[in-house]
Order: sequence, then C-alpha cells, then structure tokens
Amino acid sequence: MTTSSTGGVLTATDEKVLQYMADRVVYKPLTGWNDAYKEFPRYVLEYLCARYVERDNPIAGQKRIDRLLQEHYVDSDAKELIKSRIKEKGEYVLLGSLQARLDAARDHYWAEVPALGDNYVRINPRVLDDHGEALLTGGAWGTMTILYDARYELGSRIYPFYIREFKPFQITRLDLDDYIAKRRLFSDDEWIDLLITSIGFNPAKFDQRVKLLLLLRLVPFVEPNYNLIELGPRETGKTYTYRNTSSRSFVVSGGKATPATLFYNIATRKIGILGYRHVIFFDEIANTRFGDPEATISVLKDFMQTGRFSRGPLEFSSQASIVLGGNIDTDTAHKRPIDRYTQLFEALPPELGTDTAFLDRIHAFLPGWELPKIRPENYAQGYGFITDYLAEIFALLRRQTHFSIAVQSQANFDGLTGRNQTAISKTAAGLLKLIYPQRTADDLRREELAICLGLAAECRERVIAQLAVIAKDEFTPVKFDLL
Repeated sequence: MTTSSTGGVLTATDEKVLQYMADRVVYKPLTGWNDAYKEFPRYVLEYLCARYVERDNPIAGQKRIDRLLQEHYVDSDAKELIKSRIKEKGEYVLLGSLQARLDAARDHYWAEVPALGDNYVRINPRVLDDHGEALLTGGAWGTMTILYDARYELGSRIYPFYIREFKPFQITRLDLDDYIAKRRLFSDDEWIDLLITSIGFNPAKFDQRVKLLLLLRLVPFVEPNYNLIELGPRETGKTYTYRNTSSRSFVVSGGKATPATLFYNIATRKIGILGYRHVIFFDEIANTRFGDPEATISVLKDFMQTGRFSRGPLEFSSQASIVLGGNIDTDTAHKRPIDRYTQLFEALPPELGTDTAFLDRIHAFLPGWELPKIRPENYAQGYGFITDYLAEIFALLRRQTHFSIAVQSQANFDGLTGRNQTAISKTAAGLLKLIYPQRTADDLRREELAICLGLAAECRERVIAQLAVIAKDEFTPVKFDLL
C-alpha cells in the first residue's frame, strides 16, 4: 500500500487499477471537495476531476474547476441575465445539459437548453452529426458556444439563439472488448471491489453479502426490461446509486407520475421518460401518486411484461428497466423488517400493494434491510471507473445475450412458471455481466453461475412469498433448486 498526499491509502487493487486502466479511472474522494456543487450529476464532477485534478496536488485543479463553473455555469435564477449577455456579446460559452429533438411538423431540429429556459434553440447540424446519438436520446452535459442572431425567423417568429459548438463531458475511448480483456487481469474479489468503488462506496466496509446486494442494484443498468424492488431503511444509498451511476437513469422523486410524463404526451407529441431512459427509479414509492391510476398502472403492467406501451393509436417499444424503491421500518439490530407487517408490499401505494398482476411482474426483491446506513466512512476512498465511462460500458453490456443463454442451458428450470424462469434468468444474467463479463456460455464455471443464480432465485422467492400472503389460493411459497 502507498499513501497519497490527500491522506488516502492506496490498496494493492488501486495500484493495479492505475497500472492497467489509468485512462478511465478517477480517485473518488477528489469529487467531494465542494458541497456547493451538489446539484451537478456525479458523472459531471468526475469528468472534470479526471481531466483537471491531480491526486497528489488537487488544490490547483479544484480551483480551476471552481473558476470554470463560476464563469460558465448558470443558476436557474440567472437565465435572463445570461440571455442578455449572449445578446450583448454576440456569443457565450455555457456549461450545462443539452438535449435535441426533431420537430417533424416543421422539419426542424431544436435544442432544449434548461440553463436558458428555452426549448427552441437552433443547433448546428455538425453538432448533431457528431453527438446526435447522445443528444437525441436523453441529452448530455458539456460546454456549448451559443450565438445570438435576431435575423432568423420561422413562421413569423424570431429564434435568435444558436448553438455553434458543443463539447460533451464524456469518455472518448470506449471499447467493450478492451474492458473485458482488462477484467481478466483481476481476481473476482478485486473486480467486485472495483465496481463497488466505482459507484461511490468503500468496499472495505462491507462483507461479501452486502457487496453482492449493492451489485444487484446495478442489474437494471445492464439488463434491459428488468423490474426490481428494494425496500429497506432510510439512508442506505438507494437514491444515491440511481441518481449518480448513469446519465441514462431517471429518478421519479415522489409526487405524481402521469401517462404523459411516463409514456407519451399526446398534446405535445413528446415521448415520456420510458422512451429514452435506461432505468426509471421510483424513489419513495409509497409517496408516489399515479395520475389516472387505473390507466397508468394498466399500461405500466403491460410494459413490464412486454416492453411495449400504447397511448391513443400509437404503440411504442422500450428497453427501460423499472426500479421501485421505498422505506420500510426495520429492526436494524437483526437486519430484518419489524414484525408488524402482514406482507412487505404494504409499503407500496394502495393501488400497487395488493395488485398481484403488477407485483408478479417484479423480477427480484432486494432485501434493503440488510444494507447498512451510509456514513461518511462508507463512501469510496480509492480509484474507480469514471462514472460516465462505466455507464456507457453498462449500455453496451445491455446488448449482450449470451449470459441468458448460459443460464438457460445450465440451470434446471423444470416445473417453473414462465415468469419465474424469466425473473431468475434475467437477474442471474445481469449479475454475470457485472462480475464475469469475460465469460462466455462455453467457459462459465459452475461455481460462478451458482453465486449469481443463488441470489437471483432467493430474490424471486421473496416476491412469491409476499404474493402467497396476498393471494394464498393463487400463490404458494417456493424454494428453487436450480443446480
């Protein structure tokens, strides 16, 4: 082990990570130096830290980032001031999020710039050529050069703002084969610790069981159309994980979830969040209210089963994963829910908590009561993948299908219902992608499959156990024996 000038101790795994992957990792403690930047997604700060901050001499880089953000980032209450600056100076470099969309009725591309509060900003076709895939599928953060030209009119309306250049905050070197090759250089324990560090936690504080549960949280990022629920005590890092692991995730924080926001807004003809995000996390699910509950939940149930949803005469397909997160009163000393619950889905809104058709579509129930509360010492202390890099790797892993083939060919699913087979297979495949991405269907070891398959079966059994309480005539508690 070596000690850095920032006070952190580098482990043997840290040294190994630096030796083989220094171009795609960041020293995680560097990203938490300034609480004033809590509104920024973690991947934005990590990108800036990886680019500007040196671990052994962090102050100069942190000052540079401070200056960059002070000069080019706009608070929500300064929109009119920035518009004025763009007009008076003719152009301005702005740091923030950018999203593009096609206005088919006008045959025109528009950029949405929240920092300006403007959804009708013109955009250079070259920017779309270079970064259209990201900008048209959820958007990206970066620096943009915005010009002012009041001569541009469309349908008697002036659209003066024009994005000439955009430099995204992203990793340019992205090679899944290289990522897989690097995995072969690490032991299983080293790789798991690297992933735990990468999502912001300190693996030295957790036992193997907790590490596997933390990795289970990541399955929705690598497995398409995956449905997960986690109930547990407050402050265990649920929201932190889904808000900071990828720009492709979206957190629904209580409030109302409507068909327009989730699926498709008929009035504006704009696709909802299920259409362009990879993971939708319903935070504080007990406090979520569904607009037009019967219609919303009916469409959501169909989507969770088929990956498709309809609005009016239109039908859409999506690979978004659904995650329900909620708090449940816990006996923390014994790591279990308190005894007052008849069944654990009582923590959900009434329209969900007894809907067996909806609940049966959940692939895994993560026992959040086993996870510790996250204290300062539980946050990452070493090197981990830059969040944006790992998020893009996760997006590529979503397309891998040979893990599901391996599970189906080696597990004994005799006598299981189709939904049970699908649930266990998807959970196990997702864990295999995370822990053993270097494996194929031919060289996957029995003990590796057993680790992932065992957790997958347990978490599906937990779903069935609650359903057996709600509808005892339809469901019976089960114990899967798959190997």
